[in-house]
Amino acid sequence: MRLTDSSVQKMAQSKYQGELFFGNAEEAGDILAKKYPFAGVLLLLSLQTADKFSFFRKIFPTATVMVLLPRDGAENLFALPDDVSLVLCYGEDYALFAARYFAAVRGLPCAVFAYDASSRALAQGETEVVVGGEAARYPAKPAEYVFADMTLLDKTGLLAAYTDTALLRVSLFELRFDGIILQTAYDRETYEELSAAAAECTDAPFAVAERRKIFSAAFLASLCRAQGFPKSEAETLAENYRRLGAGPLSGFYAMDKLSKVYNVFFTCGKYRKYYTPPYHARIRQAAGLYKTSEEALSARQTVPPVEKLALYAQVLESVRADFLSASQELLRRAAWIEDNVREYKEKFPVENRLLNAALKYLPEGHAAYGLTALMRDLGLFDF
Repeated sequence: MRLTDSSVQKMAQSKYQGELFFGNAEEAGDILAKKYPFAGVLLLLSLQTADKFSFFRKIFPTATVMVLLPRDGAENLFALPDDVSLVLCYGEDYALFAARYFAAVRGLPCAVFAYDASSRALAQGETEVVVGGEAARYPAKPAEYVFADMTLLDKTGLLAAYTDTALLRVSLFELRFDGIILQTAYDRETYEELSAAAAECTDAPFAVAERRKIFSAAFLASLCRAQGFPKSEAETLAENYRRLGAGPLSGFYAMDKLSKVYNVFFTCGKYRKYYTPPYHARIRQAAGLYKTSEEALSARQTVPPVEKLALYAQVLESVRADFLSASQELLRRAAWIEDNVREYKEKFPVENRLLNAALKYLPEGHAAYGLTALMRDLGLFDF
């Protein structure tokens, strides 16, 4: 087993606080046996990975193996014998969160066998678990070890990681605009790393793309987000599409919709100085879409004064040509990605009206003021 060797893999390795290995699960078993020769091992599986019980039993013959269900309380783990000294996990996010939570509370090392390449649970600085019948969040350090056996990665998760990484192009487009117009601060080195990761991972069709690169790029993006890199409007839209049933194509649908909207905006969008968007009506509709209260959405809305909007519109004209060219490249990339995921669209269909509704109220649903919010306030986001 060896450490990462391509550029995106090296970037992911350098940012991760634990150790990231690529190789097969049997080699991982040898590594852990040498590091923890007398450990009492607990292995957690999830509903979707329970069929790997026998596979992991051969690698860890003395381990206590538990299959967790989605609503199982994490407190059940504390009924296990006290001789557990190493926590392993292979499964969906809820099982991974439970493993990290238990390991953090007990002060035990945790090792994860990657299952879903698009998962954010590996990198998050907190866990989301069920305790006492209620969902709760707890701080937890990352797992000490992440083992990425390409044969154990779920194909649907790989497709999601691929389209999410393609969406990075839109996220970075938004961020560059926000940095120039709205003075949004971000780390330039991380920006360049993510840009390189998006190119390295998605320049090849999904059918022939290297699994290792897809995993590494998605993992790198998760690490950057966990370490404070700004969340984009594109990501928020993809999350909303995921809730609508777009599944692993959420990233593609968000890229497709936003690239078209941004191209039109930079082609012909002009400030409608005397137009006032219907803010209250938008809040009311967005609250229903996001299943939250109107008060909660209103509280986080920011509307710049007219003087500042006029200034934004003026600066916009000075950069319009640059961003028009960049938006045209986004359109080309979105069309190319569509050609590569077309066969999966029938498996994850979403009504176009639902996609458009989530897009329309993206300015209200995203936590920070960004490009789509500015478009709304310039009178250019009603459709």
